Amino acid sequence: MICVGYPCSKCIHQRENIDGWKCACDAFPKGIPSKFLFDIDVTKLDECNNGIKFEAK
Repeated sequence: MICVGYPCSKCIHQRENIDGWKCACDAFPKGIPSKFLFDIDVTKLDECNNGIKFEAK
């Protein structure tokens, strides 16, 4: 999965994809759960995970 077009792709915490496929970030270093990519507006959350929240690039 390529994280293009999702709010996560516009966040400063985004990391390189795991194995060239699975989206990852500082909040979810082992992979961003699909609900954060498709169901939840991460731009409006107080926190995504581990005290890290969406911050626009």
